[in-house]
Amino acid sequence: MCSPSARFGVREVRIGLAADVGTLQRLPKIVGHGSRVKELCYTGEDFHADEAERLGFVSRISKTEEGLFPMAIQICQKISRNSPVAVSGTKISLNYSRDHSVRDGLEHIAAHNAVALMTEDIPISFGATSGGGNAGAEFVSLLPHAKL
Repeated sequence: MCSPSARFGVREVRIGLAADVGTLQRLPKIVGHGSRVKELCYTGEDFHADEAERLGFVSRISKTEEGLFPMAIQICQKISRNSPVAVSGTKISLNYSRDHSVRDGLEHIAAHNAVALMTEDIPISFGATSGGGNAGAEFVSLLPHAKL
């Protein structure tokens, strides 16, 4: 998400460097390897909110500067009403599948869902959505990820 006045750019090329903090590796995976992405990386020129949305770099543009934060909070609230196991598994699977074959991605999500079936999140989600929404669902918090 961004405000209508947001500007983006891959500036390193303008100071004599190739971008080295993951931009060149991640940006094409987000928006594709098209010629416009290459042009932006080669020239270092700015691109604005409307092009960022068209490229898929951002999902939405707020109508006003002041509307950005409330819009982001609204999206966060929608996400937070869903099962943390499901949201976390979805995020992990999307990232995994970006860099692996469809077959590998299917095996990966099957393993995740086999574990997810052992939680109470599915009956809680089903019960909450059967009532017309899931705003009142009470999920158990996820355990922190190990830092090993």
